[in-house]
Amino acid sequence: MVKPKNIRHMLRNEKHWNPFSDQYDAAKVDQDLNKYSETLKENPEVADQDDQLALNIVENGPIFNIIFKQIYDYMRDAVERTKAHPEQIMKFLISLGNHDTILINKTLDEKIQQDNSDGIKIEEVSGIQIESRDGRTQVNVVGAFEMQVDLLNNLLNYLRYFLNTRKLHDNYDEDHLFRIAAYLYTSSNLLVLVKDSYDRITWEDGSIREFPENELHLVFNKQNYLKLLKVGQHRIDRNVLSTIMETQTIYSKRLDFKALINLKRKKACLSEVLVDSRGFVSIRVTSTGDYPFNDEMLNGLATIVSFYPHIHLEELKGLERLTIRDILSLYSDLLVLAKALRESLLNVEDPQSGKEMKRLFIRIKKKELLSYLQSVTLFSKSQIESFLSIIEFDLYNIDKKIRINLWTKPLIRTRDVYFLLLSSLQAPNYLQLIDEWLESAKYSLDERGKALEKVMKEDLQKYLKGKGKYAIIPEKQKFYANKRDFEEIDLIISMEKMIFIAEIKNIKYPMEARDFHNGYKRLKEGANQVKRKRDFLIRNRSCFDSELQGIDGKNIHVAVITNYPHFTGMEIDGVPVIDYLALQSYMNKGEIKDYKVHINDSDEPEMEVMNTVRLWSNMDEFYERFEAYLRQPTIVKNLIKDVILKLEKISLDKASTQMFMQVASHKTPIPIS
Repeated sequence: MVKPKNIRHMLRNEKHWNPFSDQYDAAKVDQDLNKYSETLKENPEVADQDDQLALNIVENGPIFNIIFKQIYDYMRDAVERTKAHPEQIMKFLISLGNHDTILINKTLDEKIQQDNSDGIKIEEVSGIQIESRDGRTQVNVVGAFEMQVDLLNNLLNYLRYFLNTRKLHDNYDEDHLFRIAAYLYTSSNLLVLVKDSYDRITWEDGSIREFPENELHLVFNKQNYLKLLKVGQHRIDRNVLSTIMETQTIYSKRLDFKALINLKRKKACLSEVLVDSRGFVSIRVTSTGDYPFNDEMLNGLATIVSFYPHIHLEELKGLERLTIRDILSLYSDLLVLAKALRESLLNVEDPQSGKEMKRLFIRIKKKELLSYLQSVTLFSKSQIESFLSIIEFDLYNIDKKIRINLWTKPLIRTRDVYFLLLSSLQAPNYLQLIDEWLESAKYSLDERGKALEKVMKEDLQKYLKGKGKYAIIPEKQKFYANKRDFEEIDLIISMEKMIFIAEIKNIKYPMEARDFHNGYKRLKEGANQVKRKRDFLIRNRSCFDSELQGIDGKNIHVAVITNYPHFTGMEIDGVPVIDYLALQSYMNKGEIKDYKVHINDSDEPEMEVMNTVRLWSNMDEFYERFEAYLRQPTIVKNLIKDVILKLEKISLDKASTQMFMQVASHKTPIPIS
């Protein structure tokens, strides 16, 4: 018998099971469950261990649907009642988002100036806390920007469903529409928070625990899962910031590096940006005697160096011969424009009416943006248009399956005008953007994995030279026992006392619940593959004994190696997952360092080594500690001690059902007050 789709599969894939969809139907869900139950009675052996955990989520679906309908129904009624075109409501929503971005930046600048008298540790930059809009709690400042972008993503996507409603018009009462947008903007924070929490437990194998007095806890089932994700993100932030500091130092001291960075730039800078009363942007560019310093270009380049060293600078398919570095250069100039816009609007008074809010409907005509980018770079018009095509979203794209995502496509296009949400162009996540750009060029994850494999083998050859009597790393991938029996093995390292077999999996940078699910699923495939390949090698040891200078008597280690550290420290079906940076630390110098950065206005940032930890001191320790290191790298072991699990309230105080989400946080957060 074909195994039926389990409850979690239906929860993830059937629209009428999704309480955040207008197609949600609790009655149909019950019918599906009854049918599934009958199947299990007849064939109990096909029951899934996860069913009860997933069923707990299903049973609480109506509660989540109430939250969704409150916003969705209001949105639908507002459009029907006012007959105002949804695009007009979108404009007010974007202006509210821009207003908040300006306020957050003011607060952030004040906090850093107050608290930077004695230097700031690298990880503290991304941990700054500020008061939330509602005053209930402190929030991470990065999280404040992220929440705003997520909020607009959700609202704009919902409003798109009404774009084709008949008899709509652009004649509307500005103050009335402003009030509608303000209600959606403020009340949807709860929707975004609850929906994100729901998606996470649905896609990342979580469940809901019910307690007396209508209390629900949304929790994760995998042990240490949240803690390891928190440690992984912390390591990403720290490594990127560290590389940024190093890159800025190199730029200031090496003329050849400076020339390389400015290879396709002009000696010109953005000298003035104006925003009129309707939000339209005009730009003036002035020639300069030297290339203007562009820290965003260096930040993006540092991110690539940190986690995408295996992506070469070859021209990408279908993008007018642009390379990732070219795209990064153009994107950095867009960020320069966004920064100038934020600064030009810093002193705008708090808008009290729809008319006053119009100035924050920040928008720029395509020809104005093209002219600006042509004035500051050496790229052709067709190349710039190709670049814009991968960062823009056509609001009137009829395919509703393609969703607005301001993280990856921050320009919302209507005809020949772009709407700008400033928070989506501030502190961009270059790792997510690079993945998006590579996919736009049809550069698959498998191709990225092959590139990572090549760089990894070249590096490991250098790192292991002189370590022990020998270190053999075969260049070939296919290992034949005979013509019909073979395996493709990504990485084998044979040394005097051990053999290391690894499957290399390039994953996308995870931002949403489905990204984490897909990443874990890809690594799980790798775990199953590497076990099969280990067994193949052992079973056919006589075929490869000479090539590997012996197999019997050596410890055989297996792992899945990946590019990002989110999943490092996890074991999937008994196989450890480790990121290449962590493996690199062990194989190279066998040490890890903790840095502190001193930032001031006049001098370049200074990095100070606070601590050095030795991973091994001789080859005996190298061999003895390797397996334990694969399963829990020292950096993870040290950092996870400071991470705790706790419950955060995600429902309003007056809600009839109180909801709490399980989260991971540092024991000692870095509040700045």
